[in-house]
Amino acid sequence: MRIAPRDGRIAGTKVFHYLVMPDSAGSFILPEVRYPYYDLATGDYRAATIAPRALAVAPGIEPHPARALPPLARGNAPAWADDLARDLVPWGWLLLLLGPLLLVWLRRRRETATDAAASAPPATAAPLTRLGQLERQFQAVLANHVPDQPARDGDGLARALRATGVESAVAEHVKRLRDRLRASRYGPRGLGDAVELAAELEQVLQVLGAEPGGKGRRVVAAIALMALVGLARPTAAQTVSAEALYDAGALRAAADSFAARAAAAPRVPAHWYNLGATLYRAGADGKAMAAWTRAGRLAPRDAFVRRARELLPPPDAASEALLTMGLATPGEWALAAGLCWIALWTAVAARRRRSVVLTLALATVAAVALAAREGLRQAQPLAIVLNAGTPVRVAPYGGASPASMVEAGAALLVERRYGAWLEVHRQDGVRGWVLAAEVSRP
Repeated sequence: MRIAPRDGRIAGTKVFHYLVMPDSAGSFILPEVRYPYYDLATGDYRAATIAPRALAVAPGIEPHPARALPPLARGNAPAWADDLARDLVPWGWLLLLLGPLLLVWLRRRRETATDAAASAPPATAAPLTRLGQLERQFQAVLANHVPDQPARDGDGLARALRATGVESAVAEHVKRLRDRLRASRYGPRGLGDAVELAAELEQVLQVLGAEPGGKGRRVVAAIALMALVGLARPTAAQTVSAEALYDAGALRAAADSFAARAAAAPRVPAHWYNLGATLYRAGADGKAMAAWTRAGRLAPRDAFVRRARELLPPPDAASEALLTMGLATPGEWALAAGLCWIALWTAVAARRRRSVVLTLALATVAAVALAAREGLRQAQPLAIVLNAGTPVRVAPYGGASPASMVEAGAALLVERRYGAWLEVHRQDGVRGWVLAAEVSRP
């Protein structure tokens, strides 16, 4: 600022300097700059403006980073265990709970009925005669030629056979033979001459022995080909991937892309991990901690997530207790409990040793307890501080004095919301109000 007297008045110039530090590579627009002032010559307020300007930022060179850069995860598999456990509520879990009991009860009843009928001689089916075997083959050949049962059993048999390509004389003979078989089987005179019927059946079977179905196979092949053609889809136009932006150093664009992926598929741990890795590399430790916490809740045993906790540990012991990850998710523990429950009643039904049954019972109880513990831990109203030196104020307004200061990545428990403020607390004595915009709710 330079001030000098001019025409009996104090005049001068004021120069503003801004230091712009890009956090990623790419083409950006600097916003318009406005400076309002009072013009003595016109007696009115005016504004000095600078039009927006385009700024191109080249990728930075990071031969010696200040801290280790996390690699990206390439998977797109969702966390299916929690989704499956949630989909089983309530009828699936009820069936899983009562199904083994019902099966054991039915097996015991069947064993009791089997023991009661053990003394009775087994009933043996009478062997089929030569005529019975030929009649069964005759019915099978008719079913191949005329799949429609009403047409096969009714008066339209000859017409249906002619429609499949059988000669008219043969079709009429087959219809008469079918009627003679019925009359001999169910009529008052019994089977009649079984030898003559058997010989006639053999002749008819030789005539009708060629199986139809070539047309059906062609239809099936055509349907399969249409299905394969329908599955072919045009390849979408390729765009620059978030991974390529990350490798090129365009961290802001990569973070936006990973955030869009996480919003579209929030059950994929890799999206949240990659978002956290990008934010960590950009220096936004609080936001990176929030994203990695989401990834840890979805995939606590993932090697990338475990490595991320080593790169960015919680800033204090109280936050570490709140951000601790278990060995499995609540859904995984619940499914493990269901499998142990089924194995338990399977062992009971098979009359295994008492030690095996007791071991499976203890495993079931332990899995249920761990599922409940992890579920309660993840149900906590957690908030993660985004910026360093965030004040926790004594009252929900900006002029209130800060009761304490917390660092980026610190974890707090939310009690209630009041407008734009959240009342938070922690076991180490931190208690007060923070702005909702200063924290993230994983």
